[in-house]
Amino acid sequence: MRLVMFPWLAHGHISPYLELAKRLIASASDDHHLDVVVHLVSTPANLAPLAHHQTGRLRLVELHLPALPDLPPALHTTKGLPARLMPVLKRACDLAAPRFGALLDELSPDILVYDFIQPWAPLEAEARGVPAVHFATCGAAATAFFIHCLKTDRPPSAFPFESISLGGADEDAKYTALVAVREDSTALVPERDRLPLSLERSSGFVAVKTCADIERKYMDYLSQLLGKEIIPTGPLLVDSGGSDEQRDGGRIMRWLDGEEPGSVVFVSFGSEYFMSERQMAQMARGLELSGVPFLWAVRFPNAEDDARGAARSMPPGFAPARGLVVEGWAPQRRILSHPSCGAFLTHCGWSSVLESMAEGVSMVALPLHIDQPLNANLAVELGAAATRVKQERFGEFTAEEVARAVRAAVKGEEGEAARRRARELREVVARNNGDGRQIATVLQRMARLCGKGQAVPN
Repeated sequence: MRLVMFPWLAHGHISPYLELAKRLIASASDDHHLDVVVHLVSTPANLAPLAHHQTGRLRLVELHLPALPDLPPALHTTKGLPARLMPVLKRACDLAAPRFGALLDELSPDILVYDFIQPWAPLEAEARGVPAVHFATCGAAATAFFIHCLKTDRPPSAFPFESISLGGADEDAKYTALVAVREDSTALVPERDRLPLSLERSSGFVAVKTCADIERKYMDYLSQLLGKEIIPTGPLLVDSGGSDEQRDGGRIMRWLDGEEPGSVVFVSFGSEYFMSERQMAQMARGLELSGVPFLWAVRFPNAEDDARGAARSMPPGFAPARGLVVEGWAPQRRILSHPSCGAFLTHCGWSSVLESMAEGVSMVALPLHIDQPLNANLAVELGAAATRVKQERFGEFTAEEVARAVRAAVKGEEGEAARRRARELREVVARNNGDGRQIATVLQRMARLCGKGQAVPN
């Protein structure tokens, strides 16, 4: 069975697609009923760092986007992309539809697995008689929230799960408009249509990076909204990659080794969000005010980036006595699994939420945009978040609130309760990550779609 996988051009999307590919190949190999070959399609800028993953059954295939002003091939990725060029990258990807179709002709896949930014991809597959499956890298709660809000007629109706809602029907509608209904006169696909069309065009079912044990009711509601079966893939946890000795000489782990068990707050806001100078200053001061040892992974944009006044260095005079600042890459899962790590101050990206639960570490939620506020609400509902940093609006927080939330998580009663719950959730997520039956089910459904189902046992 030949699969073509086509994730959006971002590391946070490519990584789970790559992991799913590896697990589908392994599942087929273990059962000896089906041979699976995966062609992972992306731009050269994204595939170059992944070359070492290529095998006989996992092949990397380059898709060359058309040339557009201000968007050289080195920027055919979201990594290091100036914020003003994101619409240009989406347009370039949309314009690549004929080239993608030519790749399908060349590769002759049995099935396509595609992402939500490219709702035209399943149409290219359909034109060639190839079934297509949407694989969602966001959780079921967030996906159901956006579909509910995008499909609801005026006046807006309330999302049926109050714990996930951002404050009622009107607030939910406003946030959805801010995130998914942005106007762009040059867009080939209206922003508000990308997710709904991608899900609607999925053949038979939708695969979601989640666990039924933690999102079953949201999976059920999403299934109701779409009229399609929702199949969980499990959390698809990925190792941090590379040893600490290779990457930083073991400095991070040696520093953690010197701290008391459960005493450190790990601080990270993902690989593609750049804080403004004001946010950096408030975060730095808040961490110092907390009096809690901290490990802060920071990232700065490259010289061309204009990302909303992003900071390009640490605040002047910032020299923490009780903290370690690491610029760039940090082995997130290894840090979270270290005995000294007592809490995780996070933006609540979906992968970070799952990794935090997988390592039994409670969260301090500081969501900033996109699906993060919904993931944060889910973490609170599950009891996995000890507290959250209060914000006037997303991205507007004070040093005092950072300090309060960090102290509560590491030293307060709510922190202890969240740690107990995090330890319970660790077992749940670990069980789902190691349960090969979920991947086998995905493989079985895919095989049925392309007429190879008889080769896969029930």
